[in-house]
Amino acid sequence: MATLPLVVLAACGGAVPPVAETTTQAPSVSLTTSPPTTGPTRTTMPIKVSGFLVQSASFVSASAGFVLGVVGCPTGTCLALRLTVDRGAIWTALPPPPTTLGGSDTGAGVSELHFADALDGWAFDGSLWVTHDGAQHWHVVDLGGPVVAMASGAGVAYALVAGCVPSSSCTAPGHLYRSPVGEDSWAEVKGVSAGRLDQVSFSLVAEGGTVFVLDAYPSPEILRSSDGVHFAPLADPCSPETNHPFPFLLGNMAASDPSDIAVACLGGAAAGSEAKQAYLSHDGGDTYRRLPDPPTGGDGAELAMPAPNTLLLGAVSAATWVYRVAPPDTSWDTPLFLDGGGIALSDLAFVDPSHGALVFGAATFALSILSAANPPSGLGTLYLTDDSGVDWHLVHIPA
Repeated sequence: MATLPLVVLAACGGAVPPVAETTTQAPSVSLTTSPPTTGPTRTTMPIKVSGFLVQSASFVSASAGFVLGVVGCPTGTCLALRLTVDRGAIWTALPPPPTTLGGSDTGAGVSELHFADALDGWAFDGSLWVTHDGAQHWHVVDLGGPVVAMASGAGVAYALVAGCVPSSSCTAPGHLYRSPVGEDSWAEVKGVSAGRLDQVSFSLVAEGGTVFVLDAYPSPEILRSSDGVHFAPLADPCSPETNHPFPFLLGNMAASDPSDIAVACLGGAAAGSEAKQAYLSHDGGDTYRRLPDPPTGGDGAELAMPAPNTLLLGAVSAATWVYRVAPPDTSWDTPLFLDGGGIALSDLAFVDPSHGALVFGAATFALSILSAANPPSGLGTLYLTDDSGVDWHLVHIPA
């Protein structure tokens, strides 16, 4: 993977703070609640948070990355944004987008973060907020619906937009938009209709100028474009199996470069397990090789591909697993196991073959259960790896 350029940013309004000690300390909460008040960055949750609850992470190089989350504030809990340029040793506070922590089900707020480089980034979900100066300033852009996925490559940003705010009556298909990363010149990519994006598996992947779109409804499809404009369908590699009563459907895809891609397929789920298939392609999806099946433990397939023959797959049920396979191994191992009662991981991604990140128990989930009796610990946290996913370490982000 190409490493994107980095511009070192100064803290907003002051000097860079001292080095923050990396510990395994998790954010804590007070169950005391405060009455709802208004404010540009207040979330809809009244719980007071002590610490930084991570929501989404986006690294632009091995050292530099942005993290969106929530912190306690006088009005309750507020969006917060942090930047590191030394892989988590020091974190600098930056202005977050002036909106709420929200989602596509509300048609407002943001829950995901994507930066193409040190200057150009997007916070998105129910709404889309944009910065072109390294998060010093943000402005909103309307693409006609919730933004469910973003990717960037070769100086172009892509946004997968749902046809409407998800609801039981929402049947409008999604669409793909593109714009130069340093501009807000968004244009719809003709011929890409991405089905129902509120309820099914979908992926948007950009590697250089090559772009892939995967969605599973109303019919499974994978689309590929070498220029980000003209797309053609690829074969669905998912294979039926006589010992599984349910068909295997497209679950997720990842890529390490334009030619080397991976696809995960999911079968029937039951009792905390789900049948999974994994496929590799070294010709951009024209042909596939099936890998040994990943373990059945856990549902879902959060997929990452740091190198052409290395895959990581995240799953969750009674616990949370990250499975990994890489040469010379012929079977999957489990480099990361997190016991917490089935807490999802997200933003599993690599910026190069060695350096990756993931979020455990994102803030939107954490805030929904932290007021319950005996909530699990370690929610809203960031994990990093420096050896292609073999070892992971928890990073403390100061509030």
